[in-house]
Amino acid sequence: MRLRPCSSDNPPIQWTACFKVQLANSCRRVRRISLILGLIVSWFVSAQELTGQQTEQERLEQAVATLEASGDTWHPMIAESMISLARLLQAEDKHTDALVMLERAVHISRVNHGLFSLEQGPAIKMQVQSHLALGEWAEADSLEQYHFYIHSRTLGDGNPELIPALLSYAEWHLDAFADRRGELPSTRLIDAYRLYSVAMSLVDAQPDPEKYPRERYLHRLAYLSWLMHRTGVQNRPETLYAKTRQVDDEWAERITAGEYRLHNNPFLQGEYVLGEIIAMRQQRVEEATPGSSIQREMRKLHAEAVLDMADWNLLFDRRQRAESVYEQAWELLASEDEALKKDVFDRMVLIPSFENFMQPEQTTELAEGGSPAMATAFSATRSMSAQRRQPSPWVTMRFDLTRNGRVTNVELLESSTEINENIRRNMVMALRGSVLRPALRDGSPEVTRGLVYRFPYDPTRFAVSEENAEAGGKSAEATDNTTAGIESDLNEAQ
Repeated sequence: MRLRPCSSDNPPIQWTACFKVQLANSCRRVRRISLILGLIVSWFVSAQELTGQQTEQERLEQAVATLEASGDTWHPMIAESMISLARLLQAEDKHTDALVMLERAVHISRVNHGLFSLEQGPAIKMQVQSHLALGEWAEADSLEQYHFYIHSRTLGDGNPELIPALLSYAEWHLDAFADRRGELPSTRLIDAYRLYSVAMSLVDAQPDPEKYPRERYLHRLAYLSWLMHRTGVQNRPETLYAKTRQVDDEWAERITAGEYRLHNNPFLQGEYVLGEIIAMRQQRVEEATPGSSIQREMRKLHAEAVLDMADWNLLFDRRQRAESVYEQAWELLASEDEALKKDVFDRMVLIPSFENFMQPEQTTELAEGGSPAMATAFSATRSMSAQRRQPSPWVTMRFDLTRNGRVTNVELLESSTEINENIRRNMVMALRGSVLRPALRDGSPEVTRGLVYRFPYDPTRFAVSEENAEAGGKSAEATDNTTAGIESDLNEAQ
């Protein structure tokens, strides 16, 4: 770095100032040069990436042209190249062009492997992705149905290899209901329940059913039972036997022998699968070494499963039965240490606990205004994935809780962001419409007052709710139950 010498006439203080000015000017020049070099490097890297992508596309196109020139226009490698080309086009959001490639890949696969071959499955799934990206949900729905059909047709009804396809198609229906897709969205719940029932029957028929996540499947069945209760979809012939349904009941009955149907009664359906979970966890307690840390953990999980059963009865207003089962859960841990009891019983839970609620976890922060020492935060748990781990806005509310899990005297204390009066009202009404696990003292539910909880919520739900309210597209009850992220947004009949 070269500095222009200052005049010798300058006194020492001016020499110092002159030096600082020249040094600052030199630093600015260095920064400008660094910025220019950075831009050049960035352009070069981008150009290399673009060239590499073009080279890959050209290579694939050349491979297809070579095979076609040989006269073999149905060569299986052409289908593979078409899928790879479609993947590049999808990455560039050129979904219409990608669909052309995928359609040909599917056609070539059928020619080579058969009309219902599983080899076409990956291309069909990619077609679904492109149709969804283009907003063509009906086309995606038809392809999902066909994707499941080729699996059931090829693998056969009793084949355990069908289980992944059953679960994938069931979740597709559940997502369709959540997004209110189709003419009668609630019928999707019945189809999802039937598919999970078939999957469970296949699991139970295996020599080692425990190698499957059987408990997770049972919880999913309980969740679907709850949603079917909320919508009443099994009570109405026009939805139970709707022509828009995609799963054949006779096919499901033949595989499951009616084990999970239970007269289309959601309470019995949920009670049955929750009872299965209790039995599984009790068996693990019995198999664990007495007094070991593993048995301690198994006893905790067993008690939590019994609490879920008590919650289930409370949700259906079977209060005496609920109190009896709560007491059973308490007695299961009567001989355990206080730390374990506190971990299981000394917390508030939105019920049913297996629904996609934002469940509570302890925090040391307190709301202002003389709130009690008990405070909790609700953390998002939906979809059990990192995609929902974004920081959420929250509100803090004070309320009382009855021994039957009903919320009263709700007061909104504070909010992390500015919210309008409509959102405040909807949040309060959503909490009033929720059911929480009551506090237990010696196994018996009791009234608790002045609870303070912090509730994260999904702002997009409020935006949708306000749009619907302005358009008059929802009833007040539906709006109240779908906005705050406390009650599930999956509770409308249609």
